[in-house]
Amino acid sequence: MPDDPNDQEQPVSPPDGTSPPANASGTTPAPRSGDTAPPGRNQSGAEGPASGVRRALSKRDAKGRPVAVYAILGSVVAVLALLMVIVYFSDSERTQPDQPICTTIDAARTTRDIREGEVETVTVGFDENAIVATDPTWGPVLARIDYLDGTCAYLPQGLANQEGILAVVGAVTFYNETTDSAQVTLVYNEMADLDPSLFMLPTEDLPVTPVPTEIPATPTEPATATPTVAAASPAASPAGTPVMPPTETPTGTP
Repeated sequence: MPDDPNDQEQPVSPPDGTSPPANASGTTPAPRSGDTAPPGRNQSGAEGPASGVRRALSKRDAKGRPVAVYAILGSVVAVLALLMVIVYFSDSERTQPDQPICTTIDAARTTRDIREGEVETVTVGFDENAIVATDPTWGPVLARIDYLDGTCAYLPQGLANQEGILAVVGAVTFYNETTDSAQVTLVYNEMADLDPSLFMLPTEDLPVTPVPTEIPATPTEPATATPTVAAASPAASPAGTPVMPPTETPTGTP
């Protein structure tokens, strides 16, 4: 009797995970339920995430260099660039000097400082909308003085102090054109939306003319006649008494 086909020895899968050998008919028998899938593949035959990453990193470019080298270099460059940006901004904030506090200075002192060569820059601010000299807001209303030693000062501001600012501008222009010393930089700064108080002139109080006070005239009193005292005359002798004439002493009497 022929052997029972069920009693024939079934091929066993090798322990290393390789495909079982083909049978006599040339077909590969299906794995039995107890067999495990090859490494890197799940039961359905799809590759796992780890295998996909390894395959991606194992790729090579046209020159035979691994693609993983480019990924590593790109990451290093990105980290270095980030560190350089952090260092740059940290250094700029640390080395940035504090802005000086500007004082107030008059035009006469500024002109003297210009002549002594201590002034570096004079910045003049004016209303950019005033383009006609007859405009009430025309002319400089702000002026900043920057010195060579890093200090600064402001001239008295406003339209009321315009003459002082113009005097400083004239001093700078004349100084630059007539001396061989270090030139003073003159900057004209057109400014918009300036504070309206800069263009207010002080109210001039008109002198009050005093009303003359009328002084009542002193009444004139009539002149009082001064009584004339008559010279005393010799007392009249009583009636019947003869009046003796004065005795005359004869001249030449011994």
